[in-house]
Amino acid sequence: MTKISPKECQTMHHCDKISGARVILTILRCVALWPWQCEYENETKMLIIAKMQHVQRFIIHVPATLLFCLLMWVEAFTSSDLDQAGNVLYMSLALSVYIVKLVNMGVLSKKASSFIYELEHNTMYDFLSPKEAEMWSKHQKSFRNVVIIFTCGSVFSGVFAFVGVLFDSEYRLGFPYWLPFEWRNPERYWYAYAFNVTGILVSCLSNVSLDMLGCYMIFHIGLLYKLLGMRYSGIRSVKEVPAIKEFRKLFLMHASIKRMTKECESLISHYVLAQIIFSALIICFCGYRLQKMNILAELSQFFAMLQFLSVMILEIYLPCHFANQITMNSANLLNNIYDCEWLKFSTANRKFLRLYMEFFKHPERLRAGKFFEVGLPIFTKVMNNAYSYFALLLNMDK
Repeated sequence: MTKISPKECQTMHHCDKISGARVILTILRCVALWPWQCEYENETKMLIIAKMQHVQRFIIHVPATLLFCLLMWVEAFTSSDLDQAGNVLYMSLALSVYIVKLVNMGVLSKKASSFIYELEHNTMYDFLSPKEAEMWSKHQKSFRNVVIIFTCGSVFSGVFAFVGVLFDSEYRLGFPYWLPFEWRNPERYWYAYAFNVTGILVSCLSNVSLDMLGCYMIFHIGLLYKLLGMRYSGIRSVKEVPAIKEFRKLFLMHASIKRMTKECESLISHYVLAQIIFSALIICFCGYRLQKMNILAELSQFFAMLQFLSVMILEIYLPCHFANQITMNSANLLNNIYDCEWLKFSTANRKFLRLYMEFFKHPERLRAGKFFEVGLPIFTKVMNNAYSYFALLLNMDK
């Protein structure tokens, strides 16, 4: 075994296991969708803070999410033609999917926080070498960059829409919704505009953060399978007796990761199912609105719509991509363990390893609501369905 210097040992212990999720958790805490701390020494203080957060969640999300979504659906149903309805339907559907995520998080909040807490503190996943810590930090940094890009893209799509309408000759809203009073005048326009900005900003940040939290859970599980594969590969040159001891430890780690995979599936299953079902319709109506736009006359709105469409495609692609990584990394475990020099072991140990290798023949797959396997094939189907709906909508319009 290679000796580890004290400096390297300190680096390994100070490596943040969930650094890729820190930005997400900070945003979720600001919008009252994640507890500020996992544990409190004083139980009374814990209950007070939990109640305060429930009140904060009610104040933020009832007017800025539930009411705003309801008003957008009223606007869609009261529209006089398909063009007017198309201007609001894509966002109404997106907000409806977000409400599913909001309810899912409310029901499973304790389970989700316990899941993240175990990912961070389970000693079975502690790093054993600087190479593991370096690999982990590299992938966590790449995920953090994805979070920043995705969040900025979502926010900028709203900024383009809200800034663009200020330069129009008529009174318009970045994202239309129904109001019980006439707002197209200097006195009341800014009330409608301010509520529009607040509703979209809160919904956007909350929706993006919940999306990225689900993606992070999937990403982290896939990374644990990669870490496990590295440890299997590290047993190649180890003698039989210590190798079997290491195998037994890694088998326990594999069982723990499989359990975490099932927990991850239960946490993300329902909202990913809703996302898969409605994404094709959302992308369809986005394309329909883009097709109806006068690009030169509505340049800022066009860029906002184009960016929103890109964000929606990424919103369904990212969980499929990270779920595919789980399948690939768990499938590679068979090669990692087979490449060890197990053929030189005793007959009993060879039988033991061959028996356990049977478990690796079936890679792990996440399912959405027990209907779909989450992966790149389902992303392709969603995009195909979106194009089919878009073509049908154009034919109906003609």
